[in-house]
Amino acid sequence: MKVTIMNYCVLVLLAAGLCACNTGNVIPAQETSLAQVSATELNASQAYEKEDWVTAEREYRKLTEIMPTSPESWFRLGNVYVRLKRPNDALLAYQEALIRDPNHAKAWHNTGIVQLEQATNTFLEMQNHLQSDDPLYQRAQQIIDSVTGLLEQDFEKPQ
Repeated sequence: MKVTIMNYCVLVLLAAGLCACNTGNVIPAQETSLAQVSATELNASQAYEKEDWVTAEREYRKLTEIMPTSPESWFRLGNVYVRLKRPNDALLAYQEALIRDPNHAKAWHNTGIVQLEQATNTFLEMQNHLQSDDPLYQRAQQIIDSVTGLLEQDFEKPQ
């Protein structure tokens, strides 16, 4: 009796497997994937050009899920985060771009710029908690002035 039930189970599983193999109505995964990537890249690029940062973020996030090894998608996502005033997210996205392409000069550049802006904000906040006669207050002002001067010379928004 056990053999008969086991044979029956094997036949049911075999039949289910054969039914799953029917590909008559299935679109090949590769074609779907390429079409999806192309459409998402187009949507992301158009949103970026229109400065529609919310849509650009959504589309570049999709691209990083579809093609996680693409440094350019991560880089663009970092730029979007800068414009959305989310520097920590921008740094993470730039780091992902650099993991995938350590020679990505613009990702290095933008990482440094975001870090300089964060450092400047730290020194500005520091000044809010110090007396103006404190020597570190003056030192913070020197650093703020120096970094702000660098940023004004070289940078408006991420590359």
